Amino acid sequence: MANQEVIITIVVYNLILICIGLITKRKNKTEDDFFLANRGLGPWVAALSASASSSSAWTLLGVSGAAYAWGLSAVWLLPGVLIGYYVSWTWVAPRLMELSQETGEVSLAGVLFHNFDENEKQSLMRLSVIIITSTLILYVAAQFQAAGTTFSSILGISQELSIIIGALVILIYTFIGGFWAVSLTDSIQAVLMVIVAIILPWMLLLIGIGGFADLSLAINATWSDEEQNLTGLHTGLMGAGFALGTIAIGFGYPGQPFVVNRFMAAKDLQAIKRGRIIAIIWAIIIFTGMIVLGLSAKVMYTTVGDPESVLFFVSNRLFGPIFAGIITAAVLSAIMSTADSQLLTVATSVSHDWNSGKKSTLKTARLAIIVVVVLATLFSLFAPDTIFNRVVFAWTALGAAFVPMVLSKVFKWNIPANSAFYSVISGFSLTILFHFLPDTPGDIVERVVPMSVGLSILYFSKVFK
Repeated sequence: MANQEVIITIVVYNLILICIGLITKRKNKTEDDFFLANRGLGPWVAALSASASSSSAWTLLGVSGAAYAWGLSAVWLLPGVLIGYYVSWTWVAPRLMELSQETGEVSLAGVLFHNFDENEKQSLMRLSVIIITSTLILYVAAQFQAAGTTFSSILGISQELSIIIGALVILIYTFIGGFWAVSLTDSIQAVLMVIVAIILPWMLLLIGIGGFADLSLAINATWSDEEQNLTGLHTGLMGAGFALGTIAIGFGYPGQPFVVNRFMAAKDLQAIKRGRIIAIIWAIIIFTGMIVLGLSAKVMYTTVGDPESVLFFVSNRLFGPIFAGIITAAVLSAIMSTADSQLLTVATSVSHDWNSGKKSTLKTARLAIIVVVVLATLFSLFAPDTIFNRVVFAWTALGAAFVPMVLSKVFKWNIPANSAFYSVISGFSLTILFHFLPDTPGDIVERVVPMSVGLSILYFSKVFK
């Protein structure tokens, strides 16, 4: 039976989210309001909402679970994430904001393909709609599955029922409030995630183990050579491939439509410059905390059945029901902050991009949100996968499809439409192909080759034009 305090915490938290949706509803008078908050995000909201939506339950549950399962080799996740954050906020964000303001486009696809003629633009926009919608259905399904893990671990509710409850809450406040609701709630959720990432891992490390020195001694005494190795079971070139492949997860950051729309919605260049500092500090706190949590838990506990539930396992043993409720709310925050952003991205893609901004209505956008929620819920219920694997695949596919085109805009390359088409389709298709082939160390082939092929197509089309 779930503790009453935990249930009250979750109910109050979700009511706050829905109230934010109702309050921000009156701000949605135009498409710019619903899709980009009238391009008025300041540094704190832009940075925190982008960070929370990019991290998701993959960070709180997936990364801590990976650290518990892998051992020290999970540390490569941190530099990968920081590279992605730094490149995106330093070079990509200012350029996308500038192009969005110049063209009036409200979506990533619109910004990337705005300079082609009408027929070419429409073909590329529709290709993007197919890629974004199909990929984000899987991504949202991972968030709903994380909701199932959360409720079943803490509240004792069945996985199936918890998935449905989480889907409904996310649907309500995204449906009502649009980009304003998504950005404000994501910012609240980002703060809550930071609180958990500061308190839980370091309490376990300092109180449960005694500090980094004792952690190091325990690792040397109890872990296998593979768990102590920074590249796991891989050595030599294979080890280097594992490290690069794991770091390469961060390379997909500039191609995530549900993240970079915060760049496009930023108020001005100053907001982006300040937002970069906030976002990078946030990433260091969250990812370091989750890696420390997983490694410390691996030393302390050997009875965790599901590595992706290690966060709940630790919180149940260190704290009482009130903090357990906060932990649950934080994980739900991570789930919702990604799922709501992805739903809004799909809504933008379907309602606006399919017809290149013509005949676009908020009614169509909201219908698209409902359809994606239903399909993602079905995937969560009937085609489960680990949160880590499903999120990384969707993230990699989107990055391979769109990062090369994003970089071409940063470098101001003049690219023909057919090269743009081949770049997008090859990056996406090769990711799917390599995903179903046997894994390479760190999945380096899947995470590096498709994006490199797409970028090479654009580069050589510029050189030999």
